[in-house]
Amino acid sequence: MSKEHQKNSSVLIKRYAGRRLYNTASLAYVSLDDLANMLLSGQRFVVVESETGDDITRAILDRLH
Repeated sequence: MSKEHQKNSSVLIKRYAGRRLYNTASLAYVSLDDLANMLLSGQRFVVVESETGDDITRAILDRLH
């Protein structure tokens, strides 16, 4: 599966100022615990900085451990 296809099938999470995480699929703010539950349930997500669009998924996943 290509990276582009993986991103298209993933939920987009945007990180805003103050480290607030926004789930664009559910239209709600989420916590790190919510992301951990998504991960455990097999749901894919990508986390990006809202202002720059930089992919910060790896940094967020590192915080979940």
